[in-house]
Amino acid sequence: MEATRIVHQSFNRRMCLTRGMKNAKYLQAVAPTILPKNEPAAGFGSLIDPALLNVLHVTRPDQAPAIASEPAGLSAFLASHSIPGPAASVAGSLFNGTVYFVQISFTTPQGVITISDADMAVAVSFASRASLPISRYASQFGKCSVTIDQNVIAYAVDLQSSSGGNSYNDQTLQGWVNDIASRNNLANGCIAVLNPPGVMNTDATGGVLGYHAQSNLPYIFGNVQGQNFSLQDGADDYALVLSHELAEMTVDPAADLSNPEVCDGCGPNCQSVFRDYFDASNVYVGTSQDFPPSFAFAYFINAIVQPSSATQCPAPSSACAYPPPDAE
Repeated sequence: MEATRIVHQSFNRRMCLTRGMKNAKYLQAVAPTILPKNEPAAGFGSLIDPALLNVLHVTRPDQAPAIASEPAGLSAFLASHSIPGPAASVAGSLFNGTVYFVQISFTTPQGVITISDADMAVAVSFASRASLPISRYASQFGKCSVTIDQNVIAYAVDLQSSSGGNSYNDQTLQGWVNDIASRNNLANGCIAVLNPPGVMNTDATGGVLGYHAQSNLPYIFGNVQGQNFSLQDGADDYALVLSHELAEMTVDPAADLSNPEVCDGCGPNCQSVFRDYFDASNVYVGTSQDFPPSFAFAYFINAIVQPSSATQCPAPSSACAYPPPDAE
């Protein structure tokens, strides 16, 4: 338990917060005096540091104050309750459907902030390629299929009345997801939202790259680090978080405690991230923790752990560095 906590702390500047969001929602359900059911506008992180929230299921009562100033009652709660950890095996269905990208235009006091049409097109192209090896890796856990819709959905929100005029939290995002699904008659799908610099999801700050969750539909959230995307993403702006969340959503669309979290053990949550590299024909080239690697590649995805090591943090190298099943 101690070793797991230290590993998480070491890599908490670039992390997926899906596990933290699961822990937060568990506390909302069973301990609303610690995390209220109506999420604060400043996000869960305003009450529990994201680095602690992400490892709360493996944290002893005496360890909580060492990471962050704990909210009242947290240590006492941990002393008498065990927060459920990641699933070791699959109990629920995997994703079999279509991913829809949404280009949100955020109206702020500084003007309208959005991801450019060109960058959205690159993200869709990347996801279309990445979904092929992701589906093959994810098939180790069960039957799945991922289709990327080639049309980007436009959606506009006004943040001028929010704190600072440029922020929102996950509860607000869930409302947008439901509205987008309703307006566009989406079913059996997942909504992907990429957040541009200059706008803040208050649940995804302090090194949080993104997370996936479920409202009326599963959804993916990712913080974008820059602009002028490329398929290879040498600037590390978007591909890591997008492939990570797409892979984890594919295996765990309900974002509950039913299915394993299949990327965390291979990074960035538990160790320096393993990336699987592919050429322009979608042929596996190799896996490396170096970025960029010493060999040529066209694109990469976050490595997906083998089922036998799904709960290990960090997972062994052999469980992260391997070709997609049935690869040539």
